[in-house]
This record gives sequence, structure tokens and C-alpha cells, in this order.
Amino acid sequence: MECFIYARKSTESEDRQILSIEAQIKELKAVALKQGLKIVEVFSEAKSAKAPGRPIFNKMMQSVFKSGGANILCWKLDRLARNPIDGGSLIWAVEQNKLTGVFTPGRYFKNSGDDKFFMQLEFGIAKKYIDDLSENVKRGNRAKLEKGILPGKAPIGYSNDKENKVIVKDPERFGLVRKIWDTVLSQEKTIRDWLKTVNEDWGLTTPQYKHRGGKPLTIGYLYCLLKNPFYCGLIRRKEGVFQGNHEPMITKSEFDKVQAILGRSARSPERKNFPYTGLIKCGECGSMITAENKTNRYGYKYTYYRCTKKRGGLNNACRQKYIRVEKLENQALVFLEKLYLSNEFTVWAEKQSRKIQKDEEKLQLDVQNSLDKSLSNCNIKLDNLLDLKLKNLLTDEEFVSEKARLFGEKFNLEQKISDLKENPQLWLEPSMRLFSFAILAKKKFENGDDAEKRKILSALGSNLILKDKNLLIEAKEPFRLIIEAGKNPIGWGLLERVRTFFADPSNHFHIPVLEKVN
Repeated sequence: MECFIYARKSTESEDRQILSIEAQIKELKAVALKQGLKIVEVFSEAKSAKAPGRPIFNKMMQSVFKSGGANILCWKLDRLARNPIDGGSLIWAVEQNKLTGVFTPGRYFKNSGDDKFFMQLEFGIAKKYIDDLSENVKRGNRAKLEKGILPGKAPIGYSNDKENKVIVKDPERFGLVRKIWDTVLSQEKTIRDWLKTVNEDWGLTTPQYKHRGGKPLTIGYLYCLLKNPFYCGLIRRKEGVFQGNHEPMITKSEFDKVQAILGRSARSPERKNFPYTGLIKCGECGSMITAENKTNRYGYKYTYYRCTKKRGGLNNACRQKYIRVEKLENQALVFLEKLYLSNEFTVWAEKQSRKIQKDEEKLQLDVQNSLDKSLSNCNIKLDNLLDLKLKNLLTDEEFVSEKARLFGEKFNLEQKISDLKENPQLWLEPSMRLFSFAILAKKKFENGDDAEKRKILSALGSNLILKDKNLLIEAKEPFRLIIEAGKNPIGWGLLERVRTFFADPSNHFHIPVLEKVN
């Protein structure tokens, strides 16, 4: 029988335990010799199989269809596909007799109901593994961001401390990158002039990694560097903006000044003067609320918020009146008063939460050990099952039935183990941050600047409505738990509801950190 050898290894973390391509080919040639297979061609590529579109795989499938009945020899089925499109095309090729079968070192999958079922099962497990891996990476990234750690490679001027899993100053580049900021702030040179200084006089290059880096800086690279708020202590990601725990290279005011120099002001003038624009809608017509400054005949200046009346065009007859910013903020303070928690409760809640966390960790460890033991026993049974079949102690029907049962049991155990890997500590930190926010929000709103006031209101309200000069705030779920608990004695009930909310991985809710008020 003729066969095509296919070997693949992803360059990503999903394949850390897989043999190299060279090792796979060597082993597969030995299998071909043992099985009496004639190797027609060897295909190999270093590319992830989590999405369709691999050029070498597609080329191999074209060769398979032209051959009209060759086999494929691979190390494992997940080398061929980790997505339903490629997996389905392989099963369909087998069913249409365009592909005689798929050989692996441990099994031959041919055009039979049982073999196609197991192919579907293994492709499904491979797809589930990729999905779990992606979810675990996202969960890990969220946990890092909550702790102020940038996931991935540190920007130039910093380096990754792999041992302590934090980002620290790069002793070789930190000072030079700081000079870049100083040069821009001084406005003594054009961007091309100081690019030449950076590359030729300073000899600064991008960090050297395994397959990239170590090159001179480009204008595009410099612009990205100067627009990155990481250097002033902030981490900007698609999940939001987070306070980093690394040492800032510049101050926030220096960062804003550089943005202005580059023609990209970090904060628009409107938002700077009017902190609540873009947060509130009109309760009558649904238009956004805007703001403007007014000066009366005595020279006194006032700030008013009003409906933009943009919905409905010229026919918008919205009758809502202006409201002074002082009255608007007083209503926000009334809402924040409902949210307030005592410091005594927070101290008690943290103590009880840490005790609950410790108990959960012990329970998780016990369950983990039990599942690992069950999975190990299941694998042993699968290994023994093949021995029983080779010794003719099982019929084909008994072998197929028992193997399907054991595969199903193994899949369920692996699923439970994967679900259990969710860190129970993830609920503790956001819960404590919520309670801390509830203590400080009112005082910070009273004494904070416009940016802090906006941060507090945007964190609180999922639907801010202004109607008849009344500000209506529909609190988001975790804050609503506190407000509802205020009607009853605050204690175990609130703590348990908050813990349950943040223990649910689907509740990805970021609560800003507020510094204590002196």
C-alpha cells in the first residue's frame, strides 16, 4: 500500500510535548517499513492546526485525491487536524474512498463505522484541547492584568524576570529609552534627527529574542514606543486599562505632553473639562448628554449638562432642561452613599474569605488527586484492553464496545480535570477590591479630580439616565449586590453572594483600584 507521511509541529505552546518534525519522520519511516507501506512523498510543516488553511496540509490532500486511494501516515491524529474543517475533510475523504485510511503507530483508521467514530472522537478531543488551552491563556492573562503584570514580552527598556514572573528594568536599555522621552520632551530635534541619534550614536537596538529582534529602531517602532502608556505605569489592553506594578519610566504628565507634541493628545479637551460626557443618556429621547460652560452677567462661570437632541434630527422636540454640574454630582453622591461599607466589615470579610479560600484549595487538591488517579486507571485499562484483544480474549464487538466506553470515560475525566484547573483564588482579589471600592468611592468622588470622578461613575453604572433633572443609575451586578444587602444586616449573605459572583469565570468584571483617602 502507498502512503503519504505527514509531520507537523506548531511553533506555539500547544505542542511543547510533541516530537520534533525530524523525530516524527524518523519514527514514521520505521512504522512504514514495519507495516509494508510504500512512501510516496513526505510532507512536513511548522504551523498550528487550530484553524484551516495550512498550505502543506492542503497540498497533501490534493495529492491524496489525485492518488485515488493512498494512505496517510502520521504520528497522531491531532497532527493532521485540530479544527472541525480539516478533521471533517479527512473523514469525508475516507468515506468517499479517496483516502484508503490513516495510519498512526498505534492504530489504522479505515472506512468503517467504528473507525470513523473514533476519528471524530479524537479530532473532537484535539479541538477541545485547543479551546481549553485558549481559555486558560485568556484566564491567565486576565489574572496577570488584575495583578498589574503585562502578559507577554516586555517593551524595550524593560525585561521579563521569568523566575519571579514580573517585569523589571532592563539595565542595558532602560536609561537609553528614558533619553528618548527626554529628547522628545525637549523638542530640540525632529523625529528623524533623534532616530539617527538613537541608532548611530547610542547603538540602541530592539531586544534580541530567539527568532527576531536585535535590529535598529524604525520611525514606526518609535511612534509605537512613544504612544505606549506602559512607560508611565499603565497597561493598555483590549480588556481595558490597568495599573501596572512595574516601575514607571516617566510620569503621566510627561506622557501626556509627549502625546501633545506628537499631535495625538492623550485626553480630548472636552473630556478633560466635562468628565461625564459620553456616560449619560437623555431619559426622554435617548440622545447623549453633553455639557457646556456658561458665564452670567456678573462674570460667574457655571457648567451645565443638557441633552444633545441628536436623535430625531430637526424634529426632536425633547423638553429636558439644563442641570448644573453641582446638582448632578450631589445626586451621584446620594447613590454612592447607598454603596458605602464600613471598614470593620471589610476587615472581617477579608479574614473570612481567606479562610474559605484555604478550605477550597484543600478540597480542590483532594478532588484533583482523585481525578488524576481515576484517569491513570482509565489509561491502564485502555493499555490492557489492547493486550486482551491481541491475545484473542475479546471479540471484535467486545473490544470496540469497551474501548468506546473507556474513551468516553477518559474524555469526561479530562474535562473535569481541565475545569478544575480554574484557580479558586481568582475570586478573592476582585471581591476585596469591590469592598475597598465601596468604602472609598464616596470620599474619592467628593475630593477627587475629574478623571477620578469619571472613573468611579463609569465603573458603577451600566445605564446612566438623566430625566427631569434626576440622575438615574442602574448599578452593575456586583455593586447591586451591596446596595441590596444594605436593606438587611450585612454579613455572611453579602460575602457569599459576592464570592459566588466572582467565582463564576463568565463574570469578567474589572473594578478600578482607588487609593486610600488621607
